[in-house]
Amino acid sequence: MMTDQEVTQKQYEKLLEDVGYLGDEAEALQYVIDRVPHSEDPPEGRSIYSTLKLIDHAQVNYFRPIIEQIFAQNRLLDLSELEEYEDTFEEEDKEERDIQKALRKIVKHRAALLNVVKKIPLIDWERGVKNRQGHIITLYDFVQGMIREERKHLKEIADLILVYQNEKMAQKEINAKANQRKSN
Repeated sequence: MMTDQEVTQKQYEKLLEDVGYLGDEAEALQYVIDRVPHSEDPPEGRSIYSTLKLIDHAQVNYFRPIIEQIFAQNRLLDLSELEEYEDTFEEEDKEERDIQKALRKIVKHRAALLNVVKKIPLIDWERGVKNRQGHIITLYDFVQGMIREERKHLKEIADLILVYQNEKMAQKEINAKANQRKSN
């Protein structure tokens, strides 16, 4: 089912860029992630590791299959008939947590999703999907929603990294002052 909303070439190109962003972000994280306690659960929310695994779970088990289904079928897909990705996500045992492997998987899975997105003709981005509120949105809007979700999760990760780095700096200052007192 097609919607009345038109998706332009410029919007599509921006969408491709936005979809590729997660892969770039995961690659960049590979170089800094080992310097922070990524498996430590904060008082509220998920650990960095769990948040990354949630993002990957969402793209592999929720967003990509839905995108493929909307593109392949000629009937209106109703998202309220599907389970939310957060409800199907299961935490791993702490012993099995390999942050570098998780980041590599995100990069690999994002490359595969980007290939799917690139194969969808411009006109098909106007196909409709019924969101959880019962409104008809375009496939384009659905993918924009995926990007917003991912960016929200990436911001949570960035905020945690900042907290950990600030804690580390504060601890260094405390240690430096303690050493200074000892030498006086």
